[in-house]
Amino acid sequence: MRTIVCGVLSVPCVLWAAVPPAGPSRPEAEIESHFEQEVRRLSRLARSGIADCQIEAAQVLFGLKHHRGEASLLPLADHPDALVRLEAVRALGACGGRKSVAVLIERLGDPDWEVRAYAQDALEHMTAAGPFADAPAGREWLAKSTWPERQAALLKRLGGQDKARAMAALRALRFVGDSSAEAEVLARGPQAGRGAVQLTAEVLERIGTGKSLPLLLRLAPNVPEACWALAEIGGPGAEDALLQALGRWGSHRIDAMVNLDRLGSTRCGPHLPMLLGAFGLVIFRSQSDDLQFPPTAFQRVAAKLILRTGQSREVVDLVLAECENRRQDADTPPHLRAVLAGMRKELAPGFVRSDGMTVAQPLAALPHIIRDRRFVPRLIALLEHPAFLVRVYAAEALAALKAPEAVGPIVKTLRTPYGFPDPTSQVSGKHFDRSRFVRWRGYLCIALGKLGGQEARAALEGLAADPESYRDIRYGSTVGLRFLCSPKSRPVLERIARQDIIREVRQEAEAALREIRLAERLASSGGTAE
Repeated sequence: MRTIVCGVLSVPCVLWAAVPPAGPSRPEAEIESHFEQEVRRLSRLARSGIADCQIEAAQVLFGLKHHRGEASLLPLADHPDALVRLEAVRALGACGGRKSVAVLIERLGDPDWEVRAYAQDALEHMTAAGPFADAPAGREWLAKSTWPERQAALLKRLGGQDKARAMAALRALRFVGDSSAEAEVLARGPQAGRGAVQLTAEVLERIGTGKSLPLLLRLAPNVPEACWALAEIGGPGAEDALLQALGRWGSHRIDAMVNLDRLGSTRCGPHLPMLLGAFGLVIFRSQSDDLQFPPTAFQRVAAKLILRTGQSREVVDLVLAECENRRQDADTPPHLRAVLAGMRKELAPGFVRSDGMTVAQPLAALPHIIRDRRFVPRLIALLEHPAFLVRVYAAEALAALKAPEAVGPIVKTLRTPYGFPDPTSQVSGKHFDRSRFVRWRGYLCIALGKLGGQEARAALEGLAADPESYRDIRYGSTVGLRFLCSPKSRPVLERIARQDIIREVRQEAEAALREIRLAERLASSGGTAE
């Protein structure tokens, strides 16, 4: 199973700056896939010369399991930092190829025992040759034969009666096979043993050509691994098969979504209700929209698929019209009527909370699919909506549009009191996880940070450093400063990190300071915040 992630573990916002903010509409062909963005971002991290960034690159490439990561990882296997070597070796065991084998053999002599253990495990899977006692033994094995000879031996095992040996050979072909093995893999791979169909699809992702398409087209609606192979090979019918898979899995699996995005699909219009439902919501425990972090892979991929339909402006207009209580079914495409009408019960005054099913995800989609600045006046008006949830996502959408005229109205809305006698104990936007620190006004502070600019920075610094501010305001403002990542905020953040009485606020200030330092290190090394 693939793990597709975005952002980073320790310093998410600096590196998230690589994602372009919402701006004017662009031709569908210019919307780069999430996969390509991630590969490029991770390659830059691997070359950054900063250990934390290189560790992040290796960890994400391990989850991606794609051979495009090999070139970036190979130099890291000999890094002076043992943790970088460890993560690089682990990742090469998931996405490496023939070039990786010699590098991993050398790691069998690594001074760190964990690196040696990961190298040993990776080599067993990649070569099906059994464990090597040490690096000299591995070098001896490598010198005894050529890769065509080793591949021939693996194919012979694949056709044998021993299912365990056949599966080991098939797994190794995923790493070290080439296109000359395709016919044998197609003929024998699916019969190799339990799980062989999925593994065959993974092998064909690496070595397959148009000859593999008939099998992969049949598999895709049922086998997630085939989706990746189809996107890699392309060809007639690939998009149709992935659309069938999307219809079957919906947003429960990202395999079909991310690979339709890789193919630049413009045909997801019938799936708009499902794609809108792929977004979480700040009031929903089971699928929370954690606005204090960069967008998830689900959010980015769903947004790209929506944008490519050419219907995103219409969707934004309809969602806003629903919030304005003026949408009419007669003016709404039939397949969108139910999902938009369903929002109404969560557009009630105050901050509705949901532990079960939530229905207002189209609101959460707004910041990701909005591109037209003509919506700015309507969004500013919604900052005074009686439903606090609408205020939150209106502010997020204004931030996505980088609308400086929204700073004043957002700050004005921030000054609106909660209207509860004891806001600390009786009201929360989320009464789980971070509910003590992020309520609806805290979310507006986070949106200010994403919007950026000197006016927003000055407002957030004042709110974050004011000990009389509610703690959710201080927390949200500090998160906002982390998104801004301005060196000018360092004095305020240092004071907050020392003095705020709430631990999570202090921790967030420390995280913001780390990001500022990282941005400066990247700049001084000739890199970028990407």
